[in-house]
Amino acid sequence: MIEVEDLCFYYNSKNALKNVTLSVKENCLTALIGPSGCGKTTLLRCFNRMHDLYPNNRYEGRIVFEGRDILDKSIDVITLRSSVGMVFQKPTPFPMSVFDNVAYGLRLKKINNHNVLKEKVERALTRAALWEEVKDRLKESALGLSGGQQQRLVIARTLAVEPKVILFDESTSALDPISTQKIEQLMVELKNDVTIVAVTHNLQQAARVSDYTALMYLGSLIEYDETANIFSKPKHKLTEEYVTGRFG
Repeated sequence: MIEVEDLCFYYNSKNALKNVTLSVKENCLTALIGPSGCGKTTLLRCFNRMHDLYPNNRYEGRIVFEGRDILDKSIDVITLRSSVGMVFQKPTPFPMSVFDNVAYGLRLKKINNHNVLKEKVERALTRAALWEEVKDRLKESALGLSGGQQQRLVIARTLAVEPKVILFDESTSALDPISTQKIEQLMVELKNDVTIVAVTHNLQQAARVSDYTALMYLGSLIEYDETANIFSKPKHKLTEEYVTGRFG
């Protein structure tokens, strides 16, 4: 689905990723784990070129998605981000109605027919397990929703434009346990339709929801395997020490 080949990334002169190579599997949930500052989020944001929003950054290597190297200068990053959506650590609803939040990306794609918008918004909210909670509040401000509802709204907004991949950047770390459980269940359900890559500091969460797990440390990929193997029979001593809590 996504092939990462000898990827290096630099913040100014700092080498934040060092020759990372891995294959993200289609319709699976891949967890990126590791201590703070190890390169997890840096790698995640390479997948939709989010780093391009900031100056003096540089990529080396290749990230092949749907047969094209997305690091090529000819790639349209707006189109890329429609295919590779992102959900951040804290919920980021826009200061507008629930309906307009979900419809925002659709309107950017020149979809303005109200009946079409209505159908797509309802479908996205349903897929995000939020429709029953907000169907009578569509004209109300999204800022009035709870934190967990806001995060599912952001997921619905992402789903509305029908991405192939969704990136989750510690997307439950600011939520209560009940909301976290709902988001985890949603992620597991969504991987039937989209490929998911998720950064998490919560090892129990990675063990619960992911199919594959990658351990990052000091900008390098230490080990990448099926999650069951990472947690029960890791190949590297560093992996064993991290998942058993001896460092990190």
